[in-house]
Amino acid sequence: MTVRSRCNFRSFLLLTAGTIGVGTSVPCGNANATPVHIASQPMAQALEMLGRQTGENIVFTPQQVANLKAPAVNGDLSPAEAVRRLLGQSGLTVESVPNGGFIIHAASPVARGSGHKTGAPDHARKDGVNDIERMFVTGHRKSQSEKRTSNIIMDSVAYDPFENLGGVSSVAQSVIQLPGVTAITDGDEPRYVSVRGISPDLNHTTMDGVTIASIGESGAGGTRRVNLQDIPSEMTSRTNVYKSFTAEQDGDAIGGVIDMIPMSAFDHKGLYKYLDAYGIWSSKRGGVGANGLSGYSPHMGEGAKGTFSDTFGKNNEFGIVLSMRYQNRARNTTKNWQSYYYDNPDGGSDSTPDSSWNGHVRPSQYSTGEYANDVTNIGGSGKLEWKPTDKNIYMSLMGWSYARWEHSVMDKEDYNLKDTVTSEDGMNIPVNSMYVRRRQNEWHRQNSGIIGHIDWHRDKHSVLLRAGYTMEDYSDYQPYIAARAYPKGLTANYTGYPNGEYMWQQGSMSNPGAAQTSTWNLYNDGSYQTWEKASERIPTVRLDYGWNTGKSASGFGAMSGFQWRELTLDHNEEQTYYDSKADFSSQMLQTSHVPWLNTYSETFIGPNGYTFPWSKLTVDQKKSAYNSGIANYKYRENIFDGYVSLHYAWKNTVLIAGVRADTTNYAGWTPQINSATQTVSSGYTKQPGSYINPLPSFDAVHHFPHDVTVHASYSQSLGRPAPGQIAMAASESCGDDDAGGADCTLTMGNAHLKPRHSHNFDISVDKWFNRGNGMVSLAFFSKWIKDDIITSRSLYSQNGTNYEVITPMNANSAGVKGIEFNIMNRNLHVFSQILDLQANVTWLQGHESYSAGTTTYRYNAMIDQPGFIANGMLTWHIPQIKGALRTTVNYSGKYYTSFGAMPGASDGFGKFLTFNLGFWHQVYPGITLKYEVMNLANYQPTYMTGDHLQYADERDNYGRAVYFHVVFN
Repeated sequence: MTVRSRCNFRSFLLLTAGTIGVGTSVPCGNANATPVHIASQPMAQALEMLGRQTGENIVFTPQQVANLKAPAVNGDLSPAEAVRRLLGQSGLTVESVPNGGFIIHAASPVARGSGHKTGAPDHARKDGVNDIERMFVTGHRKSQSEKRTSNIIMDSVAYDPFENLGGVSSVAQSVIQLPGVTAITDGDEPRYVSVRGISPDLNHTTMDGVTIASIGESGAGGTRRVNLQDIPSEMTSRTNVYKSFTAEQDGDAIGGVIDMIPMSAFDHKGLYKYLDAYGIWSSKRGGVGANGLSGYSPHMGEGAKGTFSDTFGKNNEFGIVLSMRYQNRARNTTKNWQSYYYDNPDGGSDSTPDSSWNGHVRPSQYSTGEYANDVTNIGGSGKLEWKPTDKNIYMSLMGWSYARWEHSVMDKEDYNLKDTVTSEDGMNIPVNSMYVRRRQNEWHRQNSGIIGHIDWHRDKHSVLLRAGYTMEDYSDYQPYIAARAYPKGLTANYTGYPNGEYMWQQGSMSNPGAAQTSTWNLYNDGSYQTWEKASERIPTVRLDYGWNTGKSASGFGAMSGFQWRELTLDHNEEQTYYDSKADFSSQMLQTSHVPWLNTYSETFIGPNGYTFPWSKLTVDQKKSAYNSGIANYKYRENIFDGYVSLHYAWKNTVLIAGVRADTTNYAGWTPQINSATQTVSSGYTKQPGSYINPLPSFDAVHHFPHDVTVHASYSQSLGRPAPGQIAMAASESCGDDDAGGADCTLTMGNAHLKPRHSHNFDISVDKWFNRGNGMVSLAFFSKWIKDDIITSRSLYSQNGTNYEVITPMNANSAGVKGIEFNIMNRNLHVFSQILDLQANVTWLQGHESYSAGTTTYRYNAMIDQPGFIANGMLTWHIPQIKGALRTTVNYSGKYYTSFGAMPGASDGFGKFLTFNLGFWHQVYPGITLKYEVMNLANYQPTYMTGDHLQYADERDNYGRAVYFHVVFN
């Protein structure tokens, strides 16, 4: 990221110390004289023209400058002096922002001898005078102006506690409103984000430029995708998503660089305080109350979150920011799975499609899972800042820790069908076996970090030093109990046919009471306990130096920098399997509960796994030792990066050319496995590797008349293999709620993976209007990717259990291209109403080819890449009640999550629509009520399978969530 860009990114930070006189020293080139030529004209147009000529961001509202005329201003002037002359005798005052830019204020009644050249009285500031709505409007204008002045193709979303819907109000929930961004969901909430159809593993996610640690889903996979679901938006002032790359950015991003800018005490004018207490009602009850377990809420939850910031010291040179949050909610679910037989021309069939598959499927299993789930989020952050008056330095120290617990139980019921070809699909199919399973979990994940920041500048020189240490820990205890029965003479009927949204539906059975009258037995290795732990640590140091790269710089400039980053990941798992064939019929719980989309009452495992008498069962020592040993691994990675970037700036054009040298060495420690004897030796086998890559880039920006900006960029970037993809020997997990309904998933690493290498081409055209409040943008991008890493998926069935095997592999070639269209306008007046709106659509086309044996397969898509994305937001401001109505809509087409070893075994996520609604109004000064309905359209997730993702194999139901907030500010 360039110094020019960093100045842009901080140019709107507000001072709690009131406004500063225009004579104050302003960093990032404000003191440098620049040619200014502005004719006498309306004040709004004059301020906009001055911003273009000086490269400074000038924030004002139309109401402030209505009916005002600016005098002519000409000459070589500093931006501060030019602003002062424009304002003249208008009565307006100006605030110079510490890191560049200006805020225009209405005149304040300050005594001439107060010591403030402009601004509000200090006692008013310290008493907490703070127009909360105006503050967030200013925040949105900051975010828009960052995009407007950036030399990189990017989008930005501001923190706004009212407009960011959902009680958890995560960063993931806010950034999915941006063009080209789609959510990778965790149930009914976005967890990860995909940028321009690229997997979340190929984003680089930072807090203040420091890499965020991420354990992935569980640590077993060791992915690089950062869980934005657990990072609260109130910890940030805005989030920037960079879609083109220069040498000054991290080189390991193909999708985008997601940089979260921490909140600053200097963001706010005066004491800032915001407290939100709320209740939650979730419509989905699921099996709660029917499964015989206590401690799970059927519907209700609660939460609270708050933020406080202020400045202190003789000259208010110190700042402090504190935030916290707590939330507990019920997130109950019903899931229905469908497994298939794939028919062959000779009349036979297989549980996995191969080259002889004739395209016809029949049901092999129908499964239902009821999930009772309590989710708790808790944590906080703090930041201490120092910005001495009339000094060219800023320092801060920030720390945070956020935890998420999930207390969950899955009750699953399976009907396994015999492979019997019938004259009519779905009629009188023999049932081979019935399974009932109970899996319980105590998931715990905690993300923490500490970041130090020093920013110094003088004349044309700037130095930025950041050092941080981020970490994430994961643990889970999982007891698992399963019983099975072999009913005699039982047949089942099914109706319908699987397609893009529906599966076969359970019909009548020849003996509706088969589950109640059958003999249920435990079976060998069907019951077990798992203890899993994983931790990731990332220390980072990065230093950037710039010369003559400020916003108002002209001519030649240069940037250079260095970064060191280390990643360590440890994953440890212990599994204890039990041998038992005991009669378990007396322990089964027969109920009248009929799950969603089902016909018959559900049978549950009776015992609580946490109190189950495990010691009375016989341990399968060999399998326990083997499965425990193969799942453990360690990974360490060291990255040394250096870059040089050359700038040349004319009045309306900036060229940036540079190269980044990325040097990486890594090592994975995998267990020593003897597959023939099913044993694991003590110690690990070290598998080291390294690579070095020069990553050149070129970026051009030109500002045309009438507020039209054109960006063009070429860059090369990397996509590193995930730690688990390299180091993990094998991991088996059973009963997980993974897509596709497999009972067990075998995940294996590949130590021979190469990093991806991408050539990125980007061009965008932005047109600004409505005094910078509105923008229409069109962007084209194309990425050519060598050695893409895909997930290969194969299926097989053994003893009534469906297995899927997942292995990473390098593809032959891959790529994606697309077009983004975005239109936004804030403060839009329509029929005397004030509206903010944004709508964006993205069309994508990808390709992927890979070899399985001697056969090469080709797909017209990449992993996690939908063909179409659409996001829309509308806020109707209602001044009469000091409130607003807010709606958000997000749509994503279906996309692959894994490619099959045979195409028919490919897996994916179905098209998905979310529609959320929020409304708030002030009931008393400082007290606002807010109401939200999440998933108002009740659209539920669907998972797909097939060579074209033509069959649904899982449908979920999370219901809706309603939030009621009482906000104090």
